Amino acid sequence: MEASARSSSRPSSLKASILLVDDEPMVLKMLQTFLESQGHRVISASGGQHALAIIEQQGQSIDLLITDIRMPDMNGIRLLEAVCQLLPALPVLLMTGYTDFDLVVEGLKQHAFDLLFKPIDFDQLNWCISKALAFQISQRLEQQYRARLEEQVTNQTRLLCKQLEELQEAQRKAAEVDELKREFLSLISHEFRTPLNGIMGAIQLMEDLKNTASSQEHLSLLKASSKRLTNLVNNLLTLTEARSEKQSLGPVMNTPCMALDVLENRYRAVADSNGIRFTTDCSRHPSLALHGPWDALHIIAGCLLDNAFKFTARGGTVSCRLWAEDGSGNQQEVPVMVQVSDNGKGIPPSCQEIIFQPFTQLEHYLTRRSEGSGIGLAIVRSICDKLGGSITLESSSEQGSCFTCSLSFSSAPVPCP
Repeated sequence: MEASARSSSRPSSLKASILLVDDEPMVLKMLQTFLESQGHRVISASGGQHALAIIEQQGQSIDLLITDIRMPDMNGIRLLEAVCQLLPALPVLLMTGYTDFDLVVEGLKQHAFDLLFKPIDFDQLNWCISKALAFQISQRLEQQYRARLEEQVTNQTRLLCKQLEELQEAQRKAAEVDELKREFLSLISHEFRTPLNGIMGAIQLMEDLKNTASSQEHLSLLKASSKRLTNLVNNLLTLTEARSEKQSLGPVMNTPCMALDVLENRYRAVADSNGIRFTTDCSRHPSLALHGPWDALHIIAGCLLDNAFKFTARGGTVSCRLWAEDGSGNQQEVPVMVQVSDNGKGIPPSCQEIIFQPFTQLEHYLTRRSEGSGIGLAIVRSICDKLGGSITLESSSEQGSCFTCSLSFSSAPVPCP
């Protein structure tokens, strides 16, 4: 957080001549003031036609074009097409305050360098400008390298080839990061906005309705939105941890019965409040003391139970079974199984693989009835992959679902009391 704050106040090391285009005078003035404070030279245009005239006159002196998409005389996409004809190497950053994915996709097809959503985050703007300028410099360097390759001796050629390979690898990684960033922003932005809007709206209403009976209702909305946002952030952090190389989910000692008791105590109130029948079972080797990733197993079972309760209607049934299989001949490796079943919506066979991908949900985010961000099953798959476990699914539409996960544990030398 501190590093981010410093980056917004410290000018970028790469300075540029930037053509800034927006039909909103206030937005244009705000962005111009900020960019000039970062040491850039800024040329302002109030519309697409005005910007095109500037490019035709002094295009070779412009390093970067930043333009709004929606403008009355010539929108940003048409301006981008014209610029590609005149200056194909000029990086173009598109700005939009609308969730118009057709225009966004069209802009990306026209080779826009990047996309910024309004209100503009200045740290992100600085990062995108630095990246665009660095890319432009790298393109020029690549041309210089090719010219020098024809003139230099063999040892110099070998060195330049190595530098070019490193540059191309950096560009490839930057492209992958850009694609992940776009996917993340488009899929998760709605999930962040919904609880945040609830929080901000509730606060404003409570300020307007001081000491009234309505304030308690607004406070409940505020608490629910805060809890939802907290759960989302916690799931994101859990997914990041599950995919990291650090062995954070280390082995501990426990028994299947004790692990199931923790899960039952945690979800009994959830079941009662939602009118769902919740059953548990630990009939095989319940008191066998085992050494292994019990914390990971709790996370997996929690994600599966969260989904089961979320997609099971009032009056339905959710069950959780946890047991140890018979170990191998030397009794060193013991598979521990956790199985979560429900009689809820179910999952059609065609969708049973994609639901394990991050931020993937079967219902569209604008019409779905169940809260969530589509992270839980991705966490389960990541933990299983990291620990060498397995996850299977049996389900069909409107027939409920049954998830079964297996992780490897080691038998303890002495039984737990």
